[in-house]
Amino acid sequence: MKKIAVCLALFICFKTSFAQEKKGGFDFNKMFAGGSVVLGYGAGNTSRFTIGGNPEIGYSIFKNVDLGVCGNYIYTSSNTKYETTSGISTEKIRLTLSGLGVFTRLHITDELFIQLQPEFNTIKYKRFQENPDITIEEGNYPSSSFLIGAGFGTHEVGVINFFTVILIDLQKDLYSPYRTYSGDISPIIRSGFNFYFGKKKK
Repeated sequence: MKKIAVCLALFICFKTSFAQEKKGGFDFNKMFAGGSVVLGYGAGNTSRFTIGGNPEIGYSIFKNVDLGVCGNYIYTSSNTKYETTSGISTEKIRLTLSGLGVFTRLHITDELFIQLQPEFNTIKYKRFQENPDITIEEGNYPSSSFLIGAGFGTHEVGVINFFTVILIDLQKDLYSPYRTYSGDISPIIRSGFNFYFGKKKK
């Protein structure tokens, strides 16, 4: 319920902001699009690797506040080694994720920002074991995440902006691509850019 409430609140805020802009004259210069790449890695007894992309489109409702929607396509691979009576065995998990999210960026300064991003995704999941070769579980599953983090980058309406953000998932969804199978957090690093549709005002 908390996830749904957050998404609805952000959507209402997004829609209300557009309505307010329309009353005073919609500013096309404040619309932007772009995206980021996703890269995550975790080492240890459970190794984990994540890669993907996140296209986005949004609107700068205020000088320091951006709202928007984004898409997801992420592939995650994790391997866990453990000892058995017959030797070392490896349990593997493969995830292919696709879905949508809603984001808010609060720019504390011209370079630093905080990002909030609830997501709803569909995951193609397979969990299997080597030595011996056994398929433990596979199928398609819904997954939800609530990402929060901090980022660094340029923020100027009307020009191309570059950013890097580090996010963690506060949800504990079993199939979250941002957590290990045991539930440990795997920080996600996203680096990307966005460009504004309009021109910079002089």
